[in-house]
Amino acid sequence: MSAHAKSLILKAQDDLDLAKKHLHDEKQHELVGYNLAQACEKYLKALCDMRGLQYPEDDHDLDALMSTLEEHNFSAISSHADVIELTPYNATNAHVHEDERLDMEEYVGYVENLKKLVGEQLRLL
Repeated sequence: MSAHAKSLILKAQDDLDLAKKHLHDEKQHELVGYNLAQACEKYLKALCDMRGLQYPEDDHDLDALMSTLEEHNFSAISSHADVIELTPYNATNAHVHEDERLDMEEYVGYVENLKKLVGEQLRLL
């Protein structure tokens, strides 16, 4: 594994930990969503890096990152498509209307599942 992939995985864990820390503070909803989206972005980029794939042009778009992996025959990523819904949170100035907010507790689970997939892929290297 490259040093860059390792760095991405460690930073993703930091983002996930920060999201969990503020999970039940409703005033921090966008921050939690941002940190979860950032964790996903970094896990997906680490998976791309492990496969020697270039990031898509819009490398903050979780759907584009997942599509890059799918297009290169990494079908296991398809079962983690729920994380794409975090894309609107993936900006420091994100503001998601209250009626469009995601259940962050549910999405922590989705990010944890993506993290497990990354771990499984590391064992295969």
